[in-house]
Amino acid sequence: MDEVKERRFAIWILLGVTVVWGATFFWMKHALGAAEPRLGKEVASGLFVFLRFGLASLLLPVIAKDARNWSGFSLGLLRDAGLLGVLLLVGFLIQMIALADITPAVSAFLTSLYVIFTAFLSLFFARHRHISPALLFGVLLATLGAAFISGPPQLNFDMAEWLTVLCAFLFAGSILATDHATRTYPPGKVSQVSFATVALGAGMFLAYLLMKSGAPPLAEVAGVMLDPDFLVPLLSCSLLATLIALTLLNHFQRYVSPVRAATLYSLEPVWGAVISVGMGAETLNPWLLGGAGALLAGNLIAEFGPKPAP
Repeated sequence: MDEVKERRFAIWILLGVTVVWGATFFWMKHALGAAEPRLGKEVASGLFVFLRFGLASLLLPVIAKDARNWSGFSLGLLRDAGLLGVLLLVGFLIQMIALADITPAVSAFLTSLYVIFTAFLSLFFARHRHISPALLFGVLLATLGAAFISGPPQLNFDMAEWLTVLCAFLFAGSILATDHATRTYPPGKVSQVSFATVALGAGMFLAYLLMKSGAPPLAEVAGVMLDPDFLVPLLSCSLLATLIALTLLNHFQRYVSPVRAATLYSLEPVWGAVISVGMGAETLNPWLLGGAGALLAGNLIAEFGPKPAP
């Protein structure tokens, strides 16, 4: 497979990743709705992230050949993939904590700001890279589409909104960290170290919360884990959005630039809206069609617009 075909194939795979991710806001919100009244939003978020990535880390060797043996786990791999894990850990934790106080639509839009953050961070950390005008216009158009896909964003910019903006910044950093790590080390090993880092960090955060006075009893935590309203979205996020989707992302993102990858990931709200319409939770309206159209147009312009001379 030549370079152009590899890149196009990678784009289709990453597009599939965004389809799965489109459902994660609803899964996380549903799981929080089941766990927060019983555990509080911090414990519920820590438990969800710990179980989500812990299960994915345990199952990863089943689907990733280069994660099945411990040879090749160098200090450099542990450092770079560990940094990726820390960015994902903090990003997912604050995203879930903030999601308890804002709607999935607002969370999806503010999280999509990682497209713009990725562009600026890419220029800052790799000054020799040039972002073409077409790609930059695609980034801005995609972000605008994400802003209005659910109607004019109802933003108050309280703590939950600011935390979600921080989450978007961290996810932008994780896109650049993924680009560096997966071009340097076997992607399966990068996934294994990063998943384990997130699980370990979330487990420590959860243990700290459970040792504080007023923490929910362990029996209540165990009861939430067995509650289908928590367990089903947890398994969906762990198996589909983490084990499969993030593993595919770590393998195929290296074939495209970080900014192009971030622009592609911005399609996540489109699939979230499609899923919402399919579930009857939302109806087709001009805002949805216009926002989705802008997101799609931004990606087409980024992909097929004029490229800078090498």
